[in-house]
Amino acid sequence: MAHIVIAYLCWFFGGIFGLHHFYLGRDKHALVWWMSLGGLSLGWFRDLWRLPEYLYEANKDPRVKAAFRARRQQHEKPPWKVARFAGQMFIGMLLGYLFRLAIPEKVLDDLDVVGPILKVILPIPGVSLGVYLVSNIGIQKVAYRWCLLGALFSLVLLLQEKPPIEMAASCSTVLACYKVEWDIEREPPEGACTFIKRVVVLSILGCLYLCLWTSVIYYNVHITTGDGVQVPIHEAVENFFQSPAWKEFKSSMYMLKQKCEQIGWDECYFLFIERIDPTGETHAYKVLGFETKYIKPEEIQSRCRKLSRQYHPDKFKTEKEKAEAQEKFIEVQKACDILNDMRRRRADKNMESDRTPKSSSTNKHKPRTEF
Repeated sequence: MAHIVIAYLCWFFGGIFGLHHFYLGRDKHALVWWMSLGGLSLGWFRDLWRLPEYLYEANKDPRVKAAFRARRQQHEKPPWKVARFAGQMFIGMLLGYLFRLAIPEKVLDDLDVVGPILKVILPIPGVSLGVYLVSNIGIQKVAYRWCLLGALFSLVLLLQEKPPIEMAASCSTVLACYKVEWDIEREPPEGACTFIKRVVVLSILGCLYLCLWTSVIYYNVHITTGDGVQVPIHEAVENFFQSPAWKEFKSSMYMLKQKCEQIGWDECYFLFIERIDPTGETHAYKVLGFETKYIKPEEIQSRCRKLSRQYHPDKFKTEKEKAEAQEKFIEVQKACDILNDMRRRRADKNMESDRTPKSSSTNKHKPRTEF
């Protein structure tokens, strides 16, 4: 049984990726939300008050079943809704353009006869698939053949140099709305095996969708240089692996690997941690003007008092000088607090180590007594 609190937590933390819909067994809805980032966040916000209805449906609430029967008696087929129509259009156009742009224009131009045909055909399965996904969300269904047939109606329009893919989405959406039916046999998915299967299927579809976007960006997006020249990303990536920066990076990584093999990977790890200064101790010593970390606590306290007096805002007259002194004063105080805190931590750790009983080996070499 799905719980309303868990559903709202999924909606809040992963709603734009469809996590709450996946939790409630609405896999097509989850996939569409992941593809469109929650319907451009508008659908995600709309789910705020629609979520209880989805929950009752997932839990097979008798009231939902009664309402469903009443709607079927009142309407022969699911009524037309603006939100679903807009979703069909948007996802249909999105996948249509992705299918069309995923293959580089240069590759299609090199194919003498097949290239122009692919330019016309490629958007059709993308549009029909997008319309099909949105059309089959919830308690209604549409056969894929009607979505495909609707997209094929715009085939003549797609022969243009700049094909209007939105017209293909419109035709497919209109026919899908005309052929929509109630999904009487729909049941929420149950069972561990079903859950694993759902995760695998959605993961594969998500990877394919990301591959489409990767191909579109790689072959169609340009980078503008400082002098205004536009370079395609696929050329920029190829040139990058021939650039001095990449060669220097490879050389540095190879030298680092050799150094770590010489001194040991553990020692290399500790040197790396020291370099990134996660505690802020190295920076604190630099703020106080120390060149080394091995400073006595008395010297640190003395330097802190000296710099605090030196940069106290009351010693300055103009507002600009006071502001600069205030900033430096705060930086000094923060550095002193960091060093005092690190000294206290080390002292606590040493005391804890002293309290830990050490294993004794006195019995190991104890002389034997013979009788």
